[in-house]
Amino acid sequence: MKIKIASRTSKLAMKQVELFVKTFSIKNYSLKEVSTQGDKLSEDGNVLFDKANFVTDIETCLLDETADLAIHSAKDMPAMKTDGLEHIYFIEGKSRKISDLLIFKKGMEAMYKKNMKLGTSSLRRKMQAKYHLHSNDIHPLNGNIDTRLKKLDDGFYDCIILAEAGLSRLDYLLNDHKFIKLNHMTCSGQGALSVQWKVGSKIEKFLKPFFANYSSDDLNLGINMERELLRKLEANCNSAISLNVSNGILNGEIYGKDKFITFSGKNVDEIFNNIRKGEGLRLLHEHY
Repeated sequence: MKIKIASRTSKLAMKQVELFVKTFSIKNYSLKEVSTQGDKLSEDGNVLFDKANFVTDIETCLLDETADLAIHSAKDMPAMKTDGLEHIYFIEGKSRKISDLLIFKKGMEAMYKKNMKLGTSSLRRKMQAKYHLHSNDIHPLNGNIDTRLKKLDDGFYDCIILAEAGLSRLDYLLNDHKFIKLNHMTCSGQGALSVQWKVGSKIEKFLKPFFANYSSDDLNLGINMERELLRKLEANCNSAISLNVSNGILNGEIYGKDKFITFSGKNVDEIFNNIRKGEGLRLLHEHY
């Protein structure tokens, strides 16, 4: 059976398809490249839009059955499921790279100073740079990985923040750049990939042997726990929040404009109630 796989058109997205077919030993497939609304907005220089803009156009291909499967970065997947579609999360290899890297312009040492011009368009990363790096010169940065690194080396920034996972998948060794691995918590799903399909489709029956053990593994249980909390919080791309599940414990931070809070627990309902009773919801909504 030849499988039609839908994906975004970036170099990283194409690499992620390669990793999927290798991980699941898929031999017979074709590729449907989709230029999403998010890609178009990013190319036009927009930095404030919902991550769902990177996913919705691809999901349409699954629903109208012009594609059988879609491969996404897990962190781009909205917390709310789309009716009629199902997905699992997976990683290539044995270890998941969840860290962000602070990358310095060529010729600069890996020594951060708070007045350096730092580039990132992620609200969560902006707030982490403010609170954890004490940065006071943060500027928007958009585009794919190559574009962002070029803007760094063209002198628009002294340093930028990128995900370690994407750089690793593209084999970018950063030999010409010094960098620091940040120990901040990152966003839900960072470092993982997602494969998505239409419920009840022919491909669903074909895929069951491939995906049988994934829905209950630690990766899927952890990310699903994170997403459950995001749904309860009604969080979206304008929500500055970090989440990570480790050994069944959900840890997180919510960043307001002038302060942030931390939380931790094993039960999503209890965590949500503690956030609600405190000032977590107020901080979460300050950026809307």
